[in-house]
Amino acid sequence: MERTRALADFDRSRDEFLAAMDVAPDACLTYLKPGDIYSIGGLAVHCNWVLRHYAWVLERLAAPARAEFRIADPPEEKAAADRRALAGLEPGERAAEFRTLATLHGDVLRLALAIPEESWESKTGVFYGEAKEAHPTSADDVTGWLRDHYLEHVPQATALIAVWRASAAS
Repeated sequence: MERTRALADFDRSRDEFLAAMDVAPDACLTYLKPGDIYSIGGLAVHCNWVLRHYAWVLERLAAPARAEFRIADPPEEKAAADRRALAGLEPGERAAEFRTLATLHGDVLRLALAIPEESWESKTGVFYGEAKEAHPTSADDVTGWLRDHYLEHVPQATALIAVWRASAAS
C-alpha cells in the first residue's frame, strides 16, 4: 500500500479506537469480564505496549543498513504492561494513558516517515522473540498490523462497555 494512504488509515484506526474508548465511563475502566485478559481501561495500556513494540521494529527498519534483526521485548516491561492491562485504569490515570498513546502513535508516524517511500514495502527479516525463523517485515506490514490492532479493539471495547453497563444495572 502507498505510504500516505497507509498512514492515513493508521490515523483513522486510532481515531476509531479513541472514539470507542471515549464513551467508556470512568467507573468502568477497571472492569474485567471473567476470562478476559484486558480490562476496559487496560485496552489502552495494551495498545500502548503494542505501539511501543512496533516502534522498536520500525526504528530498526529505518536504519540505513537494513539487515535481519531480532526484536525481543524486555520481559519485565511486558509483564508490567500485562498486569496493568488486566487491572485497568483508575479515572485519574485515563488522561495520562491516552497522552502516552498519542505520543507513541506519533513516534510510529515519525519512524514510518523516516523510511524512504521507495523502501516502504521492502521486506527485512525480523526474528520476533524467540522465533527460529525470520519473518519478512516491511514498514507497510507494521503500520497495517497496528491499524488492524486498533480496529480489533473497537468492537471489543464496545462489547465490554455494554457488558459492564448490563452488570452495573443489575
